[in-house]
Amino acid sequence: MVSKNKVKVKDALFRSMREMAPFMNLGMQMALPVVLFTLLGWWIDSKNNSSPLFILLFAAIGVFAAFYYFFKAIKKK
Repeated sequence: MVSKNKVKVKDALFRSMREMAPFMNLGMQMALPVVLFTLLGWWIDSKNNSSPLFILLFAAIGVFAAFYYFFKAIKKK
């Protein structure tokens, strides 16, 4: 009797892990574009001596890209 319950719990755990797997890296998928685009804006600003302009522009592009990928992943499921 106990072994049947353990098997059911194990199956439920594996099933829930399979369902969660696509969403486990959403944090990284949201942070990476923001950081990369902000760094690109910082680099362009350092080359052109135009302090916050490109940092803000590219950070906003990174935020929009992050939300695009977020909603794309949510909609897929």
